[in-house]
Formats: sequence, C-alpha cells, structure tokens
Amino acid sequence: MLGKLSTWLRILGHDTVFAADITINKDEEDEDNALISLAKQEARILLTGDKNLVLAARKKGVQCVQIKTDDAMEQLEELLRHNIALNLEPVPVRCSECNARIRKVEGGEEEILREKSYVPKSKIGAWDFWVCERCGRIYWEGSHWENMRERLKELK
Repeated sequence: MLGKLSTWLRILGHDTVFAADITINKDEEDEDNALISLAKQEARILLTGDKNLVLAARKKGVQCVQIKTDDAMEQLEELLRHNIALNLEPVPVRCSECNARIRKVEGGEEEILREKSYVPKSKIGAWDFWVCERCGRIYWEGSHWENMRERLKELK
C-alpha cells in the first residue's frame, strides 16, 4: 500500500524496507507482528495506513506514523508534518527497487552499461552512472532527476 512512498524514500537516500519485500518467520504470529518486530529490532519508524497496526506498534514501543493519504507526495508531506527528518534531494545512494547500496560505475566498467537496453548509450562516458550492488539496476541523472527535484521543491 505504501510502495510508491518506499520508492521515493529510497530515491531520497533513506534505508527503507517495504512490507511486501520481507519474509515472515514461522515463529511470528502474523504479518503485523513481524513488521513490528522488524521495526523494533532495527530501530525503524513504521509507516502504515493501518490504524490497528499503529496501535499495536505503539503498545510495543515502536515509533509509528499512520499515513492517511494515497498520493506519494502527500505522504511525504505527512511525514514532514510528523517531524520525520527527510532529505528532500535525490541522491544516488540506494536502489529504488531493492534498497541495496548503489555505487558509481568506474572507468573500464562501461560494458555493464551497454548490456542494459534502457541505458542511453550516447551518454556513456559523458555522464555519471551508478549500479545497484544487488540487482544490477543502472541509475543516472537524466531529465527524470530534474523532474523529481521540481516535484520535491513543492514540499519544502
């Protein structure tokens, strides 16, 4: 339910675990308890639209924010209203798909760029590119980067 928000938080450099990406241990009673346990173990802020999950998390001492809107930009605004410290500048630090660290593609590694059909071949050697260390996704600061910055300026 908060997949787009998770993606935006990753784009902004925040270490973000999305509920659909975690495996529920057999010893956990249900998904809610698994999420609460993970948030508590890793000192994460639990973001959810589920009022009952919020209540259960708070009872167990987990910092939690109930998200009340469906729009990702409005969700970021909600986090700001709850005094959650957010970086509002896109940074090439985390993969927006899998949350792993990304690293700059170095000289001599251009072949990994040419292997991906979505990479602008004419920009190889002219632009900086980053690669996800887990899933191999490639990132660069193209026009989409400026579009993201423009949308985020509205939140400041």
